[in-house]
Amino acid sequence: MSDIELIGFMQGNRELFAAWFLVGTLMPIGVIFAAYMFRGFDMQYRAAAMVSALIGVLMLAFFTNQTQTVFFSQLSSLSQMAAGGSETAKNIMTMTGLPIGQTISPPGWMVGLSIVQILINLVLTVYLFVLAKWEK
Repeated sequence: MSDIELIGFMQGNRELFAAWFLVGTLMPIGVIFAAYMFRGFDMQYRAAAMVSALIGVLMLAFFTNQTQTVFFSQLSSLSQMAAGGSETAKNIMTMTGLPIGQTISPPGWMVGLSIVQILINLVLTVYLFVLAKWEK
């Protein structure tokens, strides 16, 4: 892979994380807004909206997991490129303190944090649509 291809590779990674950040930030805001807008509806309509929001939360969880998988796969590819002689890849790996020529896996805390985030989002979604008292 040439240096130009490497830059394109890194740009794709950057775009992926920008999308991940936007979706991960905007989704909870959208759920809160939807729950607030449905607050005066009958329970059956709020429950239907809640199911839709829960599906969205689960899709966000799958997207987050896939993004992490792609990211660490790309880091492993970059590591292999560095081991194969790419000076640019070697400089990047050395500069960031990552091992050259090895498979790079996500740390356990990252996986755990993702699971905690999913559980919090699921519980809060149910609470906001079914149990929250919006009146003051």
